[in-house]
Amino acid sequence: TWSLKEDHRGETVYDTQTGNPVYISEPGPLPENTTTLAPASAIDKFENGQWVADLAAALSQKHEEINAWRDRQENGNYPFTLNGRRWDCGKASQTRLSPVVAVAREGKLPLGFFWTDADNIDVPMTADELISLEAAMQQNMVAVGFKIHERQRQMKEEVSKLTDAQAVLDYVVGWSGD
Repeated sequence: TWSLKEDHRGETVYDTQTGNPVYISEPGPLPENTTTLAPASAIDKFENGQWVADLAAALSQKHEEINAWRDRQENGNYPFTLNGRRWDCGKASQTRLSPVVAVAREGKLPLGFFWTDADNIDVPMTADELISLEAAMQQNMVAVGFKIHERQRQMKEEVSKLTDAQAVLDYVVGWSGD
């Protein structure tokens, strides 16, 4: 006997566990744990026949975004002034300066040694001046690093107080006033 079979070939449905699209290529009923409703965002979860924003997923995603912001900030360059000159300050600068200061402490700097400031000007330097530069750079890195730490803690606290997943997703990560 002839019967009409369900046929959804060519349709796209969505896995209710992952939200991933599933393309239907065979005749028959829809696969188990699928829906024709598309999730509105990557943080949606399927509950009671509909997609709803998952607050826990939104919070986790935003905390990861804040951590990534913090990491970028910590790897940035934060020029400071010492003895009327601007000097680069960051992990890269500290890495370059550290072995030079070690040589300076040994009294083995090459004759006519100079260090280049943040304005790309070569500045003749003594061992004592290099040691002072390193100390000032470290002090600046600690001050900037603490501001970065405070801001990321503040953002995480503000985000954690939000009770709506969309509000969490809409929260702008960065310095206040950016």
